[in-house]
Amino acid sequence: MNKISTSDIKKLRDLTGAGYLDCKEALDKSEYDLDKATDYLRKKGITSAQKRSDRTANDGLVAISINDSNSQASVIEINSETDFVARNENFQEFVINLSKLNLNNKGDMDKLVNSEYINSKDKVSDVLTNLISTIGENLTIKRCAYIENSEGFIGTYIHNVEKDNMGKIGVLLSVKTDIKFDLINDFLKKLCMHIAASNPISINISDVNEDLLKKEKEFQLEEIKKSGKDESIQEKMLEGKIKKFFSEVVFLEQSFVMDETIKIKNLIEKTSKDLNGTIEIKEFVRFKIGE
Repeated sequence: MNKISTSDIKKLRDLTGAGYLDCKEALDKSEYDLDKATDYLRKKGITSAQKRSDRTANDGLVAISINDSNSQASVIEINSETDFVARNENFQEFVINLSKLNLNNKGDMDKLVNSEYINSKDKVSDVLTNLISTIGENLTIKRCAYIENSEGFIGTYIHNVEKDNMGKIGVLLSVKTDIKFDLINDFLKKLCMHIAASNPISINISDVNEDLLKKEKEFQLEEIKKSGKDESIQEKMLEGKIKKFFSEVVFLEQSFVMDETIKIKNLIEKTSKDLNGTIEIKEFVRFKIGE
């Protein structure tokens, strides 16, 4: 009868990342063959992942990748069950690699999960399954996005940075501009920080979802009717309430978080003049863990 050596267990742990007892069991079940033991752990990992898939994963990390010309950028949210795992080196390495692949795949989730993992022949989906087994928590690739800009630049910001463009909130902001990146970069970062803090739902008033606006008007009107005032006064009150609503949720109508005396649209106009150019907001994406 063969005896399992410590060196064999170490080799299997290095290959798979599995725990000591799991590796010992795998070697025992696989006649001490490393290849068979690796396959055994893979199959066991799939089973473990399936068992954990119904557990809620609301923590994790958001990561951003951007190309050298600041014209293409991506953001991805990968969830874990706990912040402890979000600080795990293996998990963070997985997030970094998936962020790079997300940029390469232009934010296409189907292509991402079926693409080859970095420096591996395995698919991303298989690597995720194995990582779930190794770490012992449910992990999910929740969402991803991609922005491309041929008429200006993309600004980025990560809030609560863990390391390497990873944190709890990630923002991409695309602007059309004729101003050089070195001159506008700091301003773009400040706008991204504002988006992270203020969570706007649209760029312009005209972009606000019609159903959402309808519900807001209905809600405010119900509240106003309780005042018992004349209908003409109620209409003016409703106009005021909706204007306030826009100032809270529309990016260009919001007050700048770093100086609430100025609205974003006025700040952009002022900065454009100061830098002798034009700045037009084209698109933004904001991911916050657990939302």
